[in-house]
Amino acid sequence: MKKFFSFSGTISGKIFFLRILFIAVLIFPVFIALISKWTSYFMSLGDFDISDSSMENQILIQSFGDELAQKIAENPEFYMNDFMNSFTIGWVFIFIICVIPPIWFGMATYYKRVSALFFEQRNGVFAALILFEAVSDYIVLSSSGIINTIVSLIGLLIFGFLIFNNSKFENHEG
Repeated sequence: MKKFFSFSGTISGKIFFLRILFIAVLIFPVFIALISKWTSYFMSLGDFDISDSSMENQILIQSFGDELAQKIAENPEFYMNDFMNSFTIGWVFIFIICVIPPIWFGMATYYKRVSALFFEQRNGVFAALILFEAVSDYIVLSSSGIINTIVSLIGLLIFGFLIFNNSKFENHEG
């Protein structure tokens, strides 16, 4: 198991692609934590008992949901700010614990593939790749239009290069 998370060895393009797909599996705990936090936040806004399955309680829950949907539609900023302010140290810790494995696994995967393609310059190329990813994420999230499209296409070209380019290694160690 340690070899999967370590920054040593090299991997082929096929293994690189499969490891990138596996990151999606590692992200499931983040989604579960987010849904749990979201549910607990909205449940805290209502005055009803979720363990009561009576018809009156179901009607109360439904009317609460309808009223809340209208309130959120009227003032989404308030509820988003209130949701963000409801995070406690425990929830932040849970999210950090859930996010570390996919980030670490992804960075190790990229480093191993960069090592297979650019063994002598692997540290510099890896640093440039991480810098490009950070800058491109900022650009894509903060702008729209042709710049967004160009940056996204460059990212896809780099990803395709990492998958389809042949490395000089016959046997990979990662």
